[in-house]
Amino acid sequence: MHPERILEEVPRLRVADDLEVLVLHSREELTRFTFGHIHQNVAEEDTVVYVRAWVGGKTGVVQTNEVSLEGLRRAAREAAELARAQTQPAGYEPPGPAPYPQVEAFDEATWNASPALRAELVRRAVAEANRLGFNASGALATGGDAIWIRTTRGVEAHFRRTLLRFVTVILGKEAGSGYAEFTSTRVGEFRPEEVAGRALEKAARSEKRLPLEPGEYPVVLEEPAVATLLGMLASMGFSARAVLENRSFFCQRFGEKMVSELVTVYDDALHPKTIPMPFDFEGVPKTRVYFFRGGVAAGVVHDSRTAKLMGTKSTGHALPPAAAGWSPLPTHLVMEPGTATDGELLSGLARGLLVTRFHYARTVDPMRGIMTMMTRDGTFLVEDGRIVAAVEDLRVTESGLRALALVQAVGRDLTLITGGEGFGATLVPKLRIERFAFTGRTERI
Repeated sequence: MHPERILEEVPRLRVADDLEVLVLHSREELTRFTFGHIHQNVAEEDTVVYVRAWVGGKTGVVQTNEVSLEGLRRAAREAAELARAQTQPAGYEPPGPAPYPQVEAFDEATWNASPALRAELVRRAVAEANRLGFNASGALATGGDAIWIRTTRGVEAHFRRTLLRFVTVILGKEAGSGYAEFTSTRVGEFRPEEVAGRALEKAARSEKRLPLEPGEYPVVLEEPAVATLLGMLASMGFSARAVLENRSFFCQRFGEKMVSELVTVYDDALHPKTIPMPFDFEGVPKTRVYFFRGGVAAGVVHDSRTAKLMGTKSTGHALPPAAAGWSPLPTHLVMEPGTATDGELLSGLARGLLVTRFHYARTVDPMRGIMTMMTRDGTFLVEDGRIVAAVEDLRVTESGLRALALVQAVGRDLTLITGGEGFGATLVPKLRIERFAFTGRTERI
C-alpha cells in the first residue's frame, strides 16, 4: 500500500492524545568493483513506518515494515501502550505544523539507473587504472529516498530525492594508494574519469614512501580530511544535547572567540551545493545554524526535546526515532570558503604535509575536542610549496579546536564529501593549518 494512503488514516486514530507517523522509503542499487572488475551487484528497497504516541505527556515509539492500514493501527495501539507504561513524562510536546520550502532534488534518470548504466560508468572509472596494472576498488550506488510525516497536530510533510554516490581507492603496484569520491542528486553530473583520475594520480605519486618522524608539522588538509575533522567536532559538541549533558566544548563559551577568524562553520540543509532536505524527522523546517562565526562560538542545533528543555525553538535537526539517542545532530555541515587557490595553500608550506584524508577517527576528550585518527590514501611531504615525496601514514592525536584556531588559509572552492554512505553531507574547502600533531606511525601489513 502506498504510504500516502495509510497516512490518511492518522487523523482518525483515537488511541492516544497525539500521534506522529513517520514513513521512510529508501532504494539503493549498488555496483561494487575490485581489481578493476565488477564483482557484485546488489539492490535493496525498504519502507519503514515509525509511530510515536503521546499519552499524558509520556511517549512510546513502535517501528514496523507493515505498510497497511491494519499495520498502522496495530503500531499505534502498541505505541500508546508503551507510552502509558513509561514512568516519567517526556518533558516536551510534539511540534505543530509549519511551512517548509519546496526543494527539487529528484531526478528520474538517477532513480531508474540500470545495472548496465552503472557498469558502463564503472568501466570508464577503472579503465586507466587497468591499463597501468593498478588495483581500482570501490562502489557506485544509485537510488534515493522519500519521507512522509503526518501527525494529529496537523503536520503534513513530504519530500523525495535521488542520490548517486561513488567512492574509489586505487592501489599501485608497490605502496601507492589514492582516494576519491563523488556525490550528486543527478547521475548526469558524474564524470567517472575525472573522479577516478584524482585517486589514480595520488596512487602513482605515492608508490615510493619515505618514513617520517612523528611530530608537529604545518599541513594542508584536503576536503575529505577537513570533513572528518568537522564531523568529529560535530559529534562532540555541536548538539544541544551535548550542552545539556555538560559534555560539549561549547559549555559556558558561547560568544567567545574559540578558533581562527577565518573559520565560519554552520549547518544548512538548503545550501545549493549540498544534498538537500527541507525539514527534519519531526516535520520541523530546517534552519541554518552557525557553530563558529568568524571564529566565535555561536550556537548548537536543537530538536523539539532540547528546545523545550533550554527554552528555545527547534532548529529542525531531529533524527529518526531509531537514532533518538544521538538527536539532535547537524547533518549538512558547511565551512565557508576563503580566497586561497590550491597553489597558494601549498606555497605557505616551507616544510609540511599534504593530507588527503583520515580514517578510523575516534574521540579522546570531547571537552577539548581531542580526537585520534590516521592518515590514509595519499600523504605527501611538501617543501618550499612543492610536493617532493610521499610519506608513510601517520597517527594523529589532535584537538580539532586547536587545529581550527591555527588555520592560516582557507581554500576558495567547496567540495561535497559523504564518504559514499550514511545520511547527510559535508561541504568544505581545503585548509592550511600552522601546526598539526602527528603522534605515531601506522604499520602497513
